[in-house]
Amino acid sequence: MIGRHVNLRQAGRNYVGLCPFHSEKTPSFTVNPEKRFFYCFGCGAGGSAINFIMRFNNLSFTEAVVQLAEESGIPVPQLSQGESRERELRERLMAINQLAARYYYSMLRAAPGAQARRYLAERGISPVLARTFYLGYAPGGWDNLVKFLEGQNASLEDAAAAGLISQGQRGYVDRFRDRIIFPICDHLGRFIGFGGRIISDGHPKYLNTTETPVFHKGRTVYGLNWTKDAIKEANRAVIVEGYTDLISLYSKGVRNVAASLGTAFTSAHARLLGRFTEHVTIAFDGDQAGQQATMRSMQLLSEAGLNVRVARLAPGQDPDGFARSHTEEDVQAWLDQAQPLVEYLISHALAQHNVETREGKLAASHEVISVLAGIEHAVERDEYIRYAAGKLQVHQDSLRADVNKHRAGNTGPRPDSHIKSRNRHTIERVRIPTVSHGELVERDLLRWILHQPELLDDFTAQGFSAEDFSTQEYRHLVSLLARGEWDELGASTAGDILDLDRPTGKWQEYVNQFQAVIWKRRLSKIEEKLSSLENERKGFDIHMELYVLLKEYYDLRRTVFFSKEKHAARPGGRGEYA
Repeated sequence: MIGRHVNLRQAGRNYVGLCPFHSEKTPSFTVNPEKRFFYCFGCGAGGSAINFIMRFNNLSFTEAVVQLAEESGIPVPQLSQGESRERELRERLMAINQLAARYYYSMLRAAPGAQARRYLAERGISPVLARTFYLGYAPGGWDNLVKFLEGQNASLEDAAAAGLISQGQRGYVDRFRDRIIFPICDHLGRFIGFGGRIISDGHPKYLNTTETPVFHKGRTVYGLNWTKDAIKEANRAVIVEGYTDLISLYSKGVRNVAASLGTAFTSAHARLLGRFTEHVTIAFDGDQAGQQATMRSMQLLSEAGLNVRVARLAPGQDPDGFARSHTEEDVQAWLDQAQPLVEYLISHALAQHNVETREGKLAASHEVISVLAGIEHAVERDEYIRYAAGKLQVHQDSLRADVNKHRAGNTGPRPDSHIKSRNRHTIERVRIPTVSHGELVERDLLRWILHQPELLDDFTAQGFSAEDFSTQEYRHLVSLLARGEWDELGASTAGDILDLDRPTGKWQEYVNQFQAVIWKRRLSKIEEKLSSLENERKGFDIHMELYVLLKEYYDLRRTVFFSKEKHAARPGGRGEYA
C-alpha cells in the first residue's frame, strides 16, 4: 500500500525510499513488510499503514480506515443499521449538494448571471478565480433550483434535508435566491454546503446552509480542500474570516489560506487546522469586531497547541480590500510582519490606554503583567519583560517584580486597584495552555496500547481498567478497546493520539507512572474528605468515618512507599516491549 505513494526499492528484508514527510536526498524511509511497519530515520515518522495514510493525506483515524478498506475492496463494517442509514443519508446529501453546485456554476455563466459576473469583476474576482473556487449564481425567483432538481429526478426531500430548499405554502422554494454562491467543501473536497452573498438590496448580506448531517458551521473551515497542500508545505495557515478575504489573498499568491466562514472561531476549527500545520497567522478585520474575534481565536488556537501570530490591519481595513489595493509583494510583507502572540497581546493592551498619563500607564501595566505572567518559559518571559518595559517606559526590575508576584499568586489589593481595565477580562483569558502530569501519563500509556494492542491484556492483568483514567475521552476509548467495539468518538480520540510519535523507553515504566498517578489521586481525595470532616466534632458516625479514612490513607501511603523501595532496588521494571 505504501508503495503506491513512495518509490521503494528492496534492501534485504526491508524496503527503502525517500521520505514523503520531509525533504531529503538520501533515502531514510524504511518499510518492514513482515511487521507491517514503516519508520523514517530522518524525521522519526513511523507506524502502521493506518498511521501512514493519516499522515500522508491528513485524515482522521476513521477516514484512514475507511479509505484503506475501500482501496482493498473490504466492506466497511457498520456498528448498527442506524449508523448505516446515517451514512447513506450523508452520501445522498453530498451528492445532491454536488448537483446543486453544478447548477449554480452553470447559472453564473449563463444569461441570468450577467449581473453577478459584473459584481465579481468589480470585486476583483476574475473568471479564472471564479472557476478555481467553483463560484456560482442562484437566480432570482422562488423555485428555479426546485425545478432543476425535479428535472434531474432528484429527491426534493433530500434537497430539503441538505438545506437547499424549504417547504413553503405552495410547495418547495429555493433557500438561495439572487445570490453569488460559494460552494463549501470539506477538506476531502466533498460538497457539504453553500454560502450566498446578496447582490441586490436585501438581507441578510450573507446566508449559509443551515446545520445538516453533513454541514456544521462550527466545524467547517472554508477553502481547505483547495489550500491544504499549500498549508502543509508552508507549515503555516493564514486564517481569515470570509470567502472573499480568502479568494483575494489567494489571488495575490497566498495559497496557504483558510477561512472560518465568518462565524465565531471554535475549538473544532483549531483542531482541524492542527492536522495540517503547527503555525497559524490570524488575519482578521481591523475593526473592533475583528479585534475581538482575534482575541477569541488566539485563545483556542493556543489551547490546540498551535504557534500563533497576528497580522494587524488598520481600523476600517479587511484582508479582501487590503489585498485588492496592494501588490503581491506588499501583501506578503504584511504577513511576514505578523506579530507573535505575546507581542500582539502587549501591543493590544497598550493601545487601549493613554500610556502618556499615569493612570493610563498603570491600567495598561496591569494587563501587560497578566500576559507576561502566563508565559511558562523563563527565557521567553524575560525577553518579553524587557520588550514590555521599553514600551511602557518603566524599569525592567519593577515590571519583573510585579510579574513574579503575579505568578506567585500574591495579588492583594494595590493602591491603584480602583483603575478598571476595559479589556482585562479578555487579556487574562489568553494564557499558555497547560496539561496536567496525570493527563500526559494517561495519553502516553494509550500511545503504547494503540501501537501495540496486545499490551491491553497486560494492562488489565495488572488490575487496571478504563475507570482508572481521569479523562472522559480516554475512559471511553479504553472501554471500546476492551470490548472490541468502535465508534466515532473513540476513533477521533485514537486518531489524535496516533498523530503523536511512537513511544520510547520501557512499557512497564509507563505503567508504574500510571499507578503512581492513580495513587496520588486517591490520596488527594482522601485528604479532601479528611479536611471536610476535621471540623465535625459530634457523633459516633463521624468519628468512625474519620478512623476508616485515616486507616485507608496510611495503608495507601505504605503501599506507595514500599513500591518506591522495590523499583529503586530493581530499576527498569519488567523489561522493554519492542
